[in-house]
Amino acid sequence: MTEVAATSQKAINLMLLDPGGDFLSWTHQLSKAEPHWQVDRFDDPQMLLARFELKAPDAVFLSSSIRGYAELNVLNRMIELKPDLLRFQLGPSIHSNQSITQRLELTHRVFAQPNDIETICTTIKYLLKITQLVKRPAIRQFISNQHQLPAVPGVYLELTHALNSDTTNAKNIASIIQQDPALAAKLIQLVNSSYFGMPREISQIPEAVSILGIRTLRGLALSSRISSTYPPHKRWKYFSFERINQRALLVARLAKDICQQAKVSPGIAEQAFLAGLLQDIGILVMASQNPSDYLKVLQYAVKEKKPLHLAEKKITGLYHGEVGAALMALWNIPPRVVEAILLHPAPHLSTDTDFQPLTAVHVADALIPPVWQHKHTKMNNQLSEAYLEKIGYLSSLHHWKLLAHDYRAMMKAS
Repeated sequence: MTEVAATSQKAINLMLLDPGGDFLSWTHQLSKAEPHWQVDRFDDPQMLLARFELKAPDAVFLSSSIRGYAELNVLNRMIELKPDLLRFQLGPSIHSNQSITQRLELTHRVFAQPNDIETICTTIKYLLKITQLVKRPAIRQFISNQHQLPAVPGVYLELTHALNSDTTNAKNIASIIQQDPALAAKLIQLVNSSYFGMPREISQIPEAVSILGIRTLRGLALSSRISSTYPPHKRWKYFSFERINQRALLVARLAKDICQQAKVSPGIAEQAFLAGLLQDIGILVMASQNPSDYLKVLQYAVKEKKPLHLAEKKITGLYHGEVGAALMALWNIPPRVVEAILLHPAPHLSTDTDFQPLTAVHVADALIPPVWQHKHTKMNNQLSEAYLEKIGYLSSLHHWKLLAHDYRAMMKAS
């Protein structure tokens, strides 16, 4: 698998938005640690945006003291201009739960300890490498459907816009989904399936919105759209695409449960759910786009007793985490979700030392039985206890295995 080590030294351009003047000395600390980096500080969001439009930086930092939608709108504008921009918050969050969740979706990391310059520099280099990986032309070419990169589903964009509005309610969200009757019917079918475990039947989209929440339904809508974009080949018979999607729902639910038991923020839990839903979409894309090569992948994995992602890399030059992450990055899915999709088979490549959506998705995927296996070869990833020990959560594994019991039984029974 492609290494995600720190990038070699090169000129990196950074911008800091700090209206309150809380980080006047921080830019000097960063420049001292990385003399070849250019760091520009701005008091005014519009001045930063004007400079940004002339020359976009590699990364932008927002002071945690920034409040209100005006600054978030500036951040959204920067993302429109440069979707692969690295986005960070400096300082601990002091906002409402809704605002914190929004920032978690828009930013790559929150640096609660801004003076930990070494960690900040290491993280920037690591995330720049992640960005380079998912932008590789070979991956973009592979995911192209009929020589054209697939467009982000319109319903996802509308739901994301609604999430960022302070006037959104369940009725607004339901009306967006109901514009697409086929999607609405599919969502009702999904939420009433045994894989979702609802205590009673849900018959209307507004009810589903109220019970499940906007972000959960947005994730389900996105997953459904991907499945229709990359259907199985008519002669494909080696594993069921539908079963992969059903299993993904169990992985997503378990990942969210793991987050809740770990007592991380609701925003991280929501992103873990979305990443769980999408972590294996690369398998669907690869098997749909080139079924003959993917059959060779399965045959090689069995013959050589190799993990699936290594067999994919050997036969095709790509693995499903790269493919799925590249597609999601193209669609501006929250960056932590992209990272979890990319690294869920190999979380040790992450430089993080704390709990992330990647943590929950890696564990959940390892604990839920795979759709396909042959003797020693399984389709899911193998649990990395070394990674859990590195981030300080190995002692939680026993509790997470207990959480997985019912999901495992559900998967085996289906």
